[in-house]
Amino acid sequence: MTLTASALHSSIPHPAYASVQPVIKSGGLLSTELLSSGWAGFFAGCLHTLSGPDHLVALAPLSIGRSRLESGLVGALWGCGHDAGQIIFGLLFLLLKDRLHIEVLRIWGTRVVGLTLLLIGATGIREASEVQESGLILEGVDMSGSEPLQQAPAVAPRKKKVGFTTFATGVVHGLQPDALLMVLPALALPSRFAGAAYLGMFLVGTVFSMGSYTAFVGSCSEALKDRIPKITEKLTWAASLVAVCMGLALLVGQFFGFTLY
Repeated sequence: MTLTASALHSSIPHPAYASVQPVIKSGGLLSTELLSSGWAGFFAGCLHTLSGPDHLVALAPLSIGRSRLESGLVGALWGCGHDAGQIIFGLLFLLLKDRLHIEVLRIWGTRVVGLTLLLIGATGIREASEVQESGLILEGVDMSGSEPLQQAPAVAPRKKKVGFTTFATGVVHGLQPDALLMVLPALALPSRFAGAAYLGMFLVGTVFSMGSYTAFVGSCSEALKDRIPKITEKLTWAASLVAVCMGLALLVGQFFGFTLY
């Protein structure tokens, strides 16, 4: 009888231990929920960014002719601007969702994106032309068609500037209704912590994917530069023309009532 009572007593959990059990389980569930939400946000940010043709076309002219590190920084800066635009749009949606006309914003947002693509393409074409003219001057060729120059001045190609303009371009591309892809899934998650993890990792995924893409483009152009003469100028011309064509297509599509994506 004594053995049976002691066995029953040992099998009954202590009240303090029993109260700790739910805490441990809830903590494990919370960490699992945060991890799954964070990874989901990270992959969603990568896919959302790399699946946008306007993103890829806008960044290609800015990345060609740079080193892998410089190109990666360009993409990361553009991605930070894109994140800022998405955050601004998301906050406006949450605060003024009853007053916002999503279709009107989408139309005007697409027009602004088209104009920025035209600006990026035109800037890339101008820079490629300047580099080509500088190369001819360094070789002693007179652009006016007269006799070859006796002494060629040491003119170095001007480096493309990266700074606030790149960041602002990312902001413009982020101010689109597809920013709701970042907000709505976070609102549907079971807790605020999971939603915050999703949002934070979505932004990190955007910066990571853009930096990786531009680093890849820059490293490829650097690798080809030693094998193919003037490949940087040719790639810049091609990427810039694609940006101009896509910008025109977006604007024309808005005029005729169709969209490319």
